[in-house]
Amino acid sequence: MKTFSSFSPEIDPESYPAAIRVILACEMIQDEVLLALERIGRAIGVGSPADRPSLVWIESGLHEYPERLRAHLQGLVERLDDGAREARHVALSSVRPGKGPAAFRLEEVTVPAAGNIILALGFCGKALQGLVSQTAQMVFPRVDDCISLFLNYGCTREEIYRDAHTFYFTRGWLCHNNPMLNSYEKYGKRFGPEKAYQLLKATMAAYRRITLIDTGAYDLFGSQPQTEALAEDLKLEHTVVPGSVWLLERLFAGPWGPEIVVIPPGEPITIWHLLGTHAAIAV
Repeated sequence: MKTFSSFSPEIDPESYPAAIRVILACEMIQDEVLLALERIGRAIGVGSPADRPSLVWIESGLHEYPERLRAHLQGLVERLDDGAREARHVALSSVRPGKGPAAFRLEEVTVPAAGNIILALGFCGKALQGLVSQTAQMVFPRVDDCISLFLNYGCTREEIYRDAHTFYFTRGWLCHNNPMLNSYEKYGKRFGPEKAYQLLKATMAAYRRITLIDTGAYDLFGSQPQTEALAEDLKLEHTVVPGSVWLLERLFAGPWGPEIVVIPPGEPITIWHLLGTHAAIAV
């Protein structure tokens, strides 16, 4: 059996990509999603992107509004349910990953009926809570958000080391719509650079450092100078820490262990699925 990277799972060529047909993923983690799929493809000999699961990119700006994000995801899931009932392809709303208003980046992606709906997202402010599919399993990583997703090297959610006084970045946070950086630019246009700086300093008052996560999915050369400059402007420490796409590889290729949550058809996602205590607590 072929394997890839020290933490990557063994992959059954008979189950991939047939069992995984549709991935709903935040555009902010595009680099890491594509790396995980590339590694899996190399390991089992799936060389063409056309042979890989359909990718539907979710607008990163929706993370500022968890209820809107949940409603958008539920709408996509219901469209997939319709396709599964009628055994047909469906068109889903996606965005072209990048910066700028999502309205100018919208596109439709035609996807096949799916027995598994893969959610390449963290719980993200309870945005996944209440999601339900009537026809398919929903599968997602047991992490609070995408930062924890990349800081997982093969441990449990509770073992992930994350410093509460650190503001984490990946290249995706620089290349896509980022709430903090967007606010800085907006304040600069409205109040001028000095006032914008003071507002950003106040927003970042609880943080001691800015850390760039090296997920292996991008070249640090283009991103590290940007995060170093931001840290210098805000008079914060700057560090680079290693990251991992291990959990994404597990999500896409299996095996689905305790750090991957599998929800059967008809059952809504709850906070207890994230906490890993759903089986022990009646909800």
